[in-house]
Amino acid sequence: MIGIELKKKTQHESKYIIDFIIYFFAHLLTWSISIFPYTTRIPLGANFFRLIISPILGNKKKIHQNLSHVMPHLSNSQKNKLAKSITKNIGRTIFELFSPEAFSIFASKAKISGQGFEILKRAHKSGRPVILVSGHFGNYDVVRAKLKKEKIAVGALYKPMQNKYFNRLYLEKISSINEPLFPKDRKGMNEMMKFLKSGNCIAVLFDQVMGKGEPLMFFGQPAYTATSVAKMAIKYDALLIPFFSERLKDGVNFNLFFGEPISHEDPKKMTQCLNDLLEDRIRNNMDQWLWTHRRWKVPPNINPKDYSAKKFLNR
Repeated sequence: MIGIELKKKTQHESKYIIDFIIYFFAHLLTWSISIFPYTTRIPLGANFFRLIISPILGNKKKIHQNLSHVMPHLSNSQKNKLAKSITKNIGRTIFELFSPEAFSIFASKAKISGQGFEILKRAHKSGRPVILVSGHFGNYDVVRAKLKKEKIAVGALYKPMQNKYFNRLYLEKISSINEPLFPKDRKGMNEMMKFLKSGNCIAVLFDQVMGKGEPLMFFGQPAYTATSVAKMAIKYDALLIPFFSERLKDGVNFNLFFGEPISHEDPKKMTQCLNDLLEDRIRNNMDQWLWTHRRWKVPPNINPKDYSAKKFLNR
């Protein structure tokens, strides 16, 4: 028993050491690159991620698989070109989050379009709950920075990292963009719901595959999608406003679009509407979406034989 306990203690201590080393080098990287002007730093971060980190993560293969699934007409050269741009956008987004002060300055200058923004401001003034919803498109934290300038607090979830040292740094950086932030667990969800019910605004992303979701159409293929955001809007009589932050060609500035609120009806229809809006945005800016995510995978609780595009297209 003593030997087992010593082994566990040694493994525990080793994990802390490894975590600290990872944190140290990540912190060193972000610090060293911060000596460059922001407009130079972000392109450098984009290329660092594309050339060093992305190959380790196998992102190119994931991107090719997803593109082949929904756009089989694309050639290999077209997919390679997109993969390069997609991974650079991911790199930009990561380094923007670790440069929150400069990022917030650029994001707060985003040009706003769409009728949803004025509706959001009126709802906030009257104390009606608002749910801002988007996908992993452009840099979705632009809306948090922009609304902070408008003196609107935006609640959001974050996924705590296992590395406690890195998590502390990460939380410190993203908290400075806007607050409050809630950990992605049961307690955090309850706290976020209380914040929303009190007449506040939250921002959520809905475009990750969900085993407990519905097989809704996305790029002509069924993709399990959570309807919880729509159900939340109905339950709390919250406005459900889609938004999209489009990165401009210079790589550091953005346009921010706020759509009209989604009408409260059947949650599946509401969520399908969100899928359609996101797909339309992606088709116009293919490299700005997170194509590394296995969006169309069959969840483990679903029988693959029951999962076909033809079946769900006829529903």
